[in-house]
Amino acid sequence: MPDTVIEVRDLVRKFGTRTVLNGISFSVNKGDTVIIMGGSGCGKSTLLRHIIGAMKPTSGSIRLFGEEITTMPQIQLEKLRLRFGMNFQFGALLQSLTVGENVALPIIENSRVDPGIVDLIVKMKLELVGLTGFEHLKPAEISGGMRKRVGLARAVAMDPELLFSDEPTSGLDPIMTAVIDQLTLDLTQKLDMTAVVVSHDMTSAFRIGTKMIVLGAGKRAGTIIAQGTPDEIRNHPDPEVQQFIKGEPDGPVPLKLSPEDYIDRLLDLPGQKEND
Repeated sequence: MPDTVIEVRDLVRKFGTRTVLNGISFSVNKGDTVIIMGGSGCGKSTLLRHIIGAMKPTSGSIRLFGEEITTMPQIQLEKLRLRFGMNFQFGALLQSLTVGENVALPIIENSRVDPGIVDLIVKMKLELVGLTGFEHLKPAEISGGMRKRVGLARAVAMDPELLFSDEPTSGLDPIMTAVIDQLTLDLTQKLDMTAVVVSHDMTSAFRIGTKMIVLGAGKRAGTIIAQGTPDEIRNHPDPEVQQFIKGEPDGPVPLKLSPEDYIDRLLDLPGQKEND
């Protein structure tokens, strides 16, 4: 049986009366690259924040490496986080630091490695993402695609067992998207990592994913409407799944999202009834 790295069971998160995550259950096995996808506002990033322990659920269970994190003390959670890396949506690089200093930061903060060894590790990680020789530049001096690659190098600086990526290819052109995808594939294979990637880029998702989880929209928002291999998702019978992966503008998720009639709302202006 494969090792279970992540296990989420009956996860619920409410903000007041609004339910953002509703009964989410899935597992991630060692070596998987799991894609969490769905329309904007469906709860993808909120789910990711719960898995890394940045948010606490209203109810439910989240286990990382067999350990329950929803009730875990903060100091213990911080130690567990050393086993995974986080690649943020917009890189989240510190502008006052150089590229090399950004990559070195988690190593310096979480270990007692000699400065000479830190420099060597930084060069190795930048080599993995094709940015050898850029360590002395500031983030403002490199392109958006390069900043994404620096963020990826920093995420794997500590050789994590688990990599989380939040929209790693958003805002990139097709060529740079393919570069980031290939880097993700190479890093997960070379470093023997498991990956969880939040994305709504279908080309990227089907290129790198070994398992896919689709969150619903509208009345089914915050629930899993499909999960399986890329082939199973590509051939899934659910019309909403097909609408999403094909990028169709209208369907189960309607083009008109408001349940109210637009014209009626326009005519229902203050003072309108008094003038009738």
